[in-house]
Amino acid sequence: MQWPWKREPLPTTVLDERRVNEELSLISRRLKLCDDTLRSNPDDPDALFAKAVFLAKIREYRRSLQCLERVAELEPQYPGLWRTKATIHTKLGETRQAEWCRSRGAEEAF
Repeated sequence: MQWPWKREPLPTTVLDERRVNEELSLISRRLKLCDDTLRSNPDDPDALFAKAVFLAKIREYRRSLQCLERVAELEPQYPGLWRTKATIHTKLGETRQAEWCRSRGAEEAF
């Protein structure tokens, strides 16, 4: 039985595909900028954090976590670090690690 409030997903349009391709292209360019910065300074926490966020956007969660681990080594109080790690662990189904990151973030807030 089909519920009246439940709709079928709309078919993908050319405009939707173009938007997705533009977003992927932008993410690719931003990742290249991060990599260029990290080649000259591998310990740049801003570039590492940005790279982690862009990797997460394309669902490269493990690589994203590697970047965030490096940020945590360099600057454990980096703004948004623990919240971002918690979000990625949640997406991976790692609830215990996500909860630990949330509590660590709460500690850092004080």
